[in-house]
Amino acid sequence: MESWLNWEWASTGTGVDSGINIKSEVLIANDGRNALSAQWATEGNNYPAVFLHGVIGWGEAAPLLGELHYFGGARQNILDDLRSVGYKASMGPLSSNWERACEAFAQITGSLTDYGLARSTRFGHNRYGSDYSVRPALVPDFLAAITSRDTVVSKSFAENPTEGDENEPENSRSKINLVGHSQGGPTMRMLVHLLRFGFQEEIDACVAAQVECSPLFWTNRTSSHVNAVFAISGAHQGSVFSDYLSANGDFLKVYKDFIAALIAGDLSLVHVYDLQLQHWGLEQNPDESFLTFIDRVFSDPWVDSKSNALFDLMVSSVSSPLLSFVQNDPDVTYFSAAGLTTNWRDGIAVAQLSTFPPFIPIADIVGSYSNGSLAALSAYSPEDWRMSDAMVSIASSRGPLSGYNSFSMDMQSSSVADLAASAPVNSPPKGIYNYVGAWNHTDHAALIGAFDVVPGIRKNFYRNIMTIVTALSP
Repeated sequence: MESWLNWEWASTGTGVDSGINIKSEVLIANDGRNALSAQWATEGNNYPAVFLHGVIGWGEAAPLLGELHYFGGARQNILDDLRSVGYKASMGPLSSNWERACEAFAQITGSLTDYGLARSTRFGHNRYGSDYSVRPALVPDFLAAITSRDTVVSKSFAENPTEGDENEPENSRSKINLVGHSQGGPTMRMLVHLLRFGFQEEIDACVAAQVECSPLFWTNRTSSHVNAVFAISGAHQGSVFSDYLSANGDFLKVYKDFIAALIAGDLSLVHVYDLQLQHWGLEQNPDESFLTFIDRVFSDPWVDSKSNALFDLMVSSVSSPLLSFVQNDPDVTYFSAAGLTTNWRDGIAVAQLSTFPPFIPIADIVGSYSNGSLAALSAYSPEDWRMSDAMVSIASSRGPLSGYNSFSMDMQSSSVADLAASAPVNSPPKGIYNYVGAWNHTDHAALIGAFDVVPGIRKNFYRNIMTIVTALSP
């Protein structure tokens, strides 16, 4: 296993329902490109960035209890520092990667959430979810871009119900950059796959039923509409902690404990946040406490449906046909970074003293986990699977089973010039995850500043992410 980067911060200062404007002024150099794009001999890009939260997460328009931001916690909104080039989507905190990708797509395009005719029939839930056509699209030109004549071929009723406008302005043919944390990692990969390759089973179902099919599932697309992906502790190969919980039946308890820690313990509150499970017929009643509601959710057949985060985040599920079909897009540049809150001692990983206290037993479970029936664990060393940010191992954070490219970048840099100096000479390869290192003494929640006491600790990290994804050629 490669040596760990110790991302310490030089600064003494300390990340949808709707779009947010995100831009950092330090990203642009004097020549109009940032120094990184100049080094990589690229034009750079100004594509909007869409941020995707992780499991148990929530959207930007409705902070938890009105004051807790997913990216930043109670004392800061990390995305405030990045206004005008990014947006944040709100997806089901307990939903599957497929459902979350559909929800993100609906918000990006300002459309009705369509989970797919074949998928909804298979799992017995409603085909449609929240309608985002009643509010502005996060990326207004994106739907026009992916349905234009230049990006699809072989029109048919189900494949392309919208003919597109051949006089469509060039600036509507846009791409996006994606940034995600935790389950946001595999959700982004699912979304990129569907945007590029579609899903034939959905096309076939729509043809048979003679109904329109969501553009997300079109299989006739000829180009990519995502430029770059940056995964922060993405659970690309699942989390062994999820396998442990599945075997021991403890997911509900862990979920309650984590939410209780976020909201100071009062789960009797009537409203905490929306689980976005209405398409399953699961909705909190007006006078129902959140505690009663989540008990009802976890006693519903939904919990065993294999269409939820509980299933998708298990290492044992990665090889399931429900997930294994997902491919990297050869025209997208993928990046990944990990958190690290354990030390390696005598064959096991032990939680560091800086670990958020409720995460210490989780880090120790992951740090000593063994399961001979999980073939994925044999693909890497025990150290790769046991060293973690408490929730996600280094092996899973680096990328999917298809592999990864590795180099170190100084994500603590306070200037674009310093970041460029730490970067590879050439632009990173497309179609494979480029792993830039692990942030030491940083657990899964610390990566998003969930419990930061002093605001600003994460600023350079997120600014540098934006510098990297905007440095790439369009």
